[in-house]
Amino acid sequence: MIAEPATPEPRARTKSEETALARDDADATELFEDGQTRLRAGKYGTATLAFQTLLAVYPESPLAARAAAAMKTAEDLEQAQSNTRILRSLRFENLPGVTVQAVLQRFSEHEIELAVEKPCTSRVLDDAKAVLQDFLAENGVVEPRVEVASRDLPPRSLEITFRLAKN
Repeated sequence: MIAEPATPEPRARTKSEETALARDDADATELFEDGQTRLRAGKYGTATLAFQTLLAVYPESPLAARAAAAMKTAEDLEQAQSNTRILRSLRFENLPGVTVQAVLQRFSEHEIELAVEKPCTSRVLDDAKAVLQDFLAENGVVEPRVEVASRDLPPRSLEITFRLAKN
């Protein structure tokens, strides 16, 4: 009679292992949701980073396949965005009571990626305009109306001016 090879009995997980797995699932879910939020907001580079982190740290996660697909989408959208115009000049006119540095800091706080020598899209300009109007209102300007003027500069470049419109 030939004995069959012994197969090890699966070991039951300890409570601390179960807790660690639950925490890992929660962390992976948080990374995935953060990536999705950034993807919807048009922040493709940071969305890609969130998905890459999920795949690197939690490769066994049930979200891994979806994260890989979402990362590919984010990379494709970032590539398409890279064909946009480059901001060569950024100006602010008639902004009472606020400095350019304060405006740029507020843009940074709201993750508005508007900077010289960086790609510039109409969506970014719209977001920047809304943030600037709110910032001016917080600093005492009554019903601020911001105008955005752009001028094409060859090749594929822009000059942007934000100006507080006179009422």
